[in-house]
Amino acid sequence: MSIEKLLQQMEDYKTRREQRDHRPTWLKKFIHDVADVFEPLANVGRVGFDCQADERGWLVTMYLGTTEIIGGPKDGQIEHVGFRIDIQQLLLLFNDVSRCEWYSVGNECDERFEPSVRSLISVTGQVNSAHGVRLELLGVPPKYVGPALKQYSPNHPQ
Repeated sequence: MSIEKLLQQMEDYKTRREQRDHRPTWLKKFIHDVADVFEPLANVGRVGFDCQADERGWLVTMYLGTTEIIGGPKDGQIEHVGFRIDIQQLLLLFNDVSRCEWYSVGNECDERFEPSVRSLISVTGQVNSAHGVRLELLGVPPKYVGPALKQYSPNHPQ
């Protein structure tokens, strides 16, 4: 395949992906702004998200993705990236906050999550003046989400 065809194929894919994205512009900006609030404690992390609209507004779930180790003694191991969030900075992204809660719950019956305990912050309020949003920041990503990054061991050929 020529480089021109490959570039055209990439441009076509980008156009199709953008056409499928029905999120309003203000919500895309909000998600980007929330992603900036995540501060990995070590290494790097990639923020993942999911959005769903219902009669009350938007539910936005965000989390820091995992890293898969490739090669070496930890080959195949999935590592969660520790992070911190400045809650005051997070709340400033809302025009009005009606509810702010932190949950720490056991998950022995919830197979979506690997650890037996999960932690999440939930903020409900108005964004961009009139749009209802419930934001949930998960301590670890859901199980069905694959690794966001791959880390190769120093001796592993890439």
